Amino acid sequence: MKLDLSYARAPNVFNSGYRMDAISYLVGPVFYPSNGNLLSTYAHILVGGARVAGPFPNANGGLSIGYVNYLAWAFGGGAEYRLSPALGFRVGVDYLRTHFVNSSRGVRGQNDLRIVNSLVYYFGKSPRSRR
Repeated sequence: MKLDLSYARAPNVFNSGYRMDAISYLVGPVFYPSNGNLLSTYAHILVGGARVAGPFPNANGGLSIGYVNYLAWAFGGGAEYRLSPALGFRVGVDYLRTHFVNSSRGVRGQNDLRIVNSLVYYFGKSPRSRR
């Protein structure tokens, strides 16, 4: 199982002085098609929610501030390369489906591609190999 928490922020949307935030909280199973000593691959399917908040264009040509907390899901996979017994490097690519408020104040779906690079620390493992 995997718990995936992510946060993204844009500091000045439409040069308005307002920021946009996206927080997602997802959970789901992880599958390991190959799990070698140095290289492992994985795939996951995650379901949960996302909160997207910030300015959006309105019908009058200005900006309104709003947020939506709605169902979100993701699927994807990646690879992990073991650098040492205690450290690894992971690259993942996901399709992420979230929602946002559009100019007519309706909730619309949004398709995203998420690319993540991570350093992984394996608890309980020695940082160096024993010889």
